[in-house]
Amino acid sequence: MGQELYIVTSPKDVLSVYKNSKGLDFNPIIKEIMASFGLRASTLDKMFDLDSNGKCWMDTAHGIFKLQMHPGEKLDELQATFLGNIDKSLNWEKLVGPMVLSNSGNEAKSVSLFKWCGEVLVDSATRAFFGDSIFHIDPNLLADFFVFDADSWKLSYQYPYFAAKDMYDAKKKGETAFAKYLALPREQREDASWVTKSIEDGIEGLGIREESQSSPMLFVLFRLINTNAYRLCFWCLAYLLHDKMLLNDITSEIQPAFQSDGSLNMQYLLDSCPLLDSLYEEILRISNYPIGVRVVTTEVAVGDTLLQPGRQLLMPYSQMHFDPEFFGSNANEFDAKRFLNNRRLVRSSSYRPFGGGLTQCPGRFLARREVYLFLAQLLNRFDIALVSEKGRPQFPKMDVKVPSGGVMGPEAGEDVIVNVRRKL
Repeated sequence: MGQELYIVTSPKDVLSVYKNSKGLDFNPIIKEIMASFGLRASTLDKMFDLDSNGKCWMDTAHGIFKLQMHPGEKLDELQATFLGNIDKSLNWEKLVGPMVLSNSGNEAKSVSLFKWCGEVLVDSATRAFFGDSIFHIDPNLLADFFVFDADSWKLSYQYPYFAAKDMYDAKKKGETAFAKYLALPREQREDASWVTKSIEDGIEGLGIREESQSSPMLFVLFRLINTNAYRLCFWCLAYLLHDKMLLNDITSEIQPAFQSDGSLNMQYLLDSCPLLDSLYEEILRISNYPIGVRVVTTEVAVGDTLLQPGRQLLMPYSQMHFDPEFFGSNANEFDAKRFLNNRRLVRSSSYRPFGGGLTQCPGRFLARREVYLFLAQLLNRFDIALVSEKGRPQFPKMDVKVPSGGVMGPEAGEDVIVNVRRKL
């Protein structure tokens, strides 16, 4: 039997949902997600049981994540490591492995843009959050992640094993790696981030020591930090490389961010590059398909509708992102200057790339910084040209058929192949 759902598409109604976090509860959705990763009811009870202050451990964990990811000392520390990893990975010698399709030695390399973005950003983030030891345990961690990430949506739809074998096998390998990671002495994992150590402390404090219950919790964190940014970078570069004027304008705008010693002034990118800002927001608008979900726990009025307990409420934000009333008659098209020409759009209640309310994604600050640094360093260090085996290069098709709930990837076979040379 199907389940009756409420669909909310009005920005005004979405705001009213955010204001009622008790009657419209997100925690049951988190429980469903964690259960799909193999957590038992007894484990979930420990995570969600209220303490004497009316808070559960999951609330505490969300607060820990916000403290690490919101602007401040802890984000500064993580950012320095993470962005440093990206910086070190974007050099000619590191341009190796599955991303390289052909190699002309020191002259040029033919590269898969999607794999390049993925290898650099996922490797850099994973080392920043978990340290280097996770790769000593499992050198194939990234390869398995990309297999899982491509079909991870099948997990929430409860596909049987035979229909999603590769995804389930990759998930198992990842969880096994994190079980071995947790078994290492702490002194061998001192380069892990504060949030990783804090979540591990919380798991131990709850008395969750069984590998099958503790390792999925870190695997969920691993997936959470890695699934969107590399796709964002791919789409940013795909649009830039197919529009030479836009590419030249962006390259010129970011050039003053580079210091005489070759270092990059991140604050300049954040404060003084309005076209880069607009490009980033527009890519989020057209490529990100987030969905807000709540469970109705008591009778609640949203707009003119009285919602009944026990039913789910969905907020498909992408529907608002393509509304011509707010984004203009060309809302279905890419316009790199949309947010530059109308600065108020980024604060519009119709623009929700990271959700909103208490559940707004805390990783939004770091995501912007990693994308900006990746784009700036890549464009500064390499000459990149489109490659096509069949005449004029075709722009990749976005795989909008996959209900990912995040940034969409390209359809199978729709990668962008680039010819890469070092800048002299």
